[in-house]
Amino acid sequence: MLRIILFIFLILINLDATTIKDSLFGSKFISYDGITFEPFENSNYKNIQTNKDITFKININKKILNNEIFYIKIFCKPDIFVSSNLKYRLNDDYPLIKIDKDINEPLILVFKANNNLPKFYIKIYNELEYNYILKNEKIFFGISYGILLCAFLYNLVFYLSNKKRAFLYYSILQLLLFFLLLIMYKEMFIFSCITTVNEKIIDSSISILINFILFFSILFNLEFLDTKKYTPSIHKALKVLALIIIINSFMILFSQSLNIFEYISLHYVILILIFSAFVVLKRGNKTAIIYLIGWALLFSIVFFSETNFFEMNDLYLLHIGIPLESLIFSLALGLKIRQIELEKQQNETLLINQSKLASMGEMIGNIAHQWRQPLTHLSYIIMNIKAAYDNNKLNNEYISKKSEEANRQIEFMSQTIDDFRNFFKTSKLQSDFSLIECIKENIRLLNESFKVLDIEIKLFYKKDFQINTYKGQLSQVIFNLLNNAKDEFIKNKTINPKIVIELSKTDKYFIIKIIDNAGGIEEKILKKIFEPYFTTKESGLGIGLYMSKIIIEKNMKGKLEVVNRKDGAEFIISLLTSK
Repeated sequence: MLRIILFIFLILINLDATTIKDSLFGSKFISYDGITFEPFENSNYKNIQTNKDITFKININKKILNNEIFYIKIFCKPDIFVSSNLKYRLNDDYPLIKIDKDINEPLILVFKANNNLPKFYIKIYNELEYNYILKNEKIFFGISYGILLCAFLYNLVFYLSNKKRAFLYYSILQLLLFFLLLIMYKEMFIFSCITTVNEKIIDSSISILINFILFFSILFNLEFLDTKKYTPSIHKALKVLALIIIINSFMILFSQSLNIFEYISLHYVILILIFSAFVVLKRGNKTAIIYLIGWALLFSIVFFSETNFFEMNDLYLLHIGIPLESLIFSLALGLKIRQIELEKQQNETLLINQSKLASMGEMIGNIAHQWRQPLTHLSYIIMNIKAAYDNNKLNNEYISKKSEEANRQIEFMSQTIDDFRNFFKTSKLQSDFSLIECIKENIRLLNESFKVLDIEIKLFYKKDFQINTYKGQLSQVIFNLLNNAKDEFIKNKTINPKIVIELSKTDKYFIIKIIDNAGGIEEKILKKIFEPYFTTKESGLGIGLYMSKIIIEKNMKGKLEVVNRKDGAEFIISLLTSK
């Protein structure tokens, strides 16, 4: 497929395409007295010092007028246009002349000199352009500019919300394209109406603008297609091309006569970007499909505009093609956002599962601690019953007493299993539950392991609160914070380790504070502890606190913060009182 496209392209670039409009005008003449004419190309018009009228005569190729009708619009300062031998009317204050098969004479235009060669610009329109675009030109251009400005704002907002550089580059690109089209639209007015303007300066400004458009197109290509991952060699080549474009911009700025794109056509650069998209698509990046369509459209528009291959005003072509390309790329970026969101959701689900798996080792240890004492107690009950039987002291009262003791231990063990099972239970539905009971369940899970380390845990609250949210996920967060505090006590060999849990309520939030005396968090890492895969533990995964923050802030629309206190750290969970 790629070989076929390249083959077609090589054929197209060798076509010397000329439109019918290009053949409308023949030889051109100039007269300084209205009588004697000389070829315009040979006239020494640069040294004109006269206030007399100057006459231009342009021969018309009658052969192409048998089946065609054209309209020519003359852009110039209104006070310098004197007359025309052909009937004309004003369109936006500029003379508009109809050229058809009934014309049997050359076009003669008379202008005032004012000591300078009169500046004017002739634009040729075919009948289709006249009927459907020229009459509504301002609306047509306004829609084009509106699309580009909307695309600029649309992508800028997305960049500010997700910080993806592809959106920033494309946003800047749309703004530059807007200015390019606006300048191209106004260029004819600039050249024809401002007599003091330096045309080289205007040409250089447009060239630099085009260079910046190419530069940001390459940056957008690198980011959107992720060429560094999919095509490292093309990625390097495109970076070199971007550097060349920047150097070329400086060359134009300091030496207006130097511009590599006078020798290399712009559509070659676009073709390179299309080629990179093909390679990326072939290597598995499906979002490159729409990207490819957009660049193929833009390549076609630029190619037709540069080569006159298509019978349409190049200004109109660009005002149609570039906004269409903007709409297509906006769709592609929208799909890119969707893809990013899906990947993010998948990564978060994976991280949640990893976080739970990382906690399982701790859980197994806690189950062992929780069950060790009741199993020992059950063992003593069995030994006591056997001893009573051996000594003939076994009776109904003794059996009843020991049975109650055994049942209490078994009930405790059963409750432990329920607590652990609830911790690992995942539910996509929110439910009403007691905050105090949720906190107490987590304390029970860690109670025995805390006892072994002599960790004192205190719970302060004035009243219980009912909340509607994801109980299992909140339990996971509280467990992670309590377990992290335990690890810090062990790491820092804290004397008299203590955890205080405070529950309170404001107008907007339920507040859960978990405060320890483990020495606090180093200031240089305080802002990093919620980042994924950041850990200070030798065997840690660095996902516990990250997932805790995701759960609280994304899933529950609350806040999870940390501050250092005098002798430790304070984690603050804020949960909305109502949603």
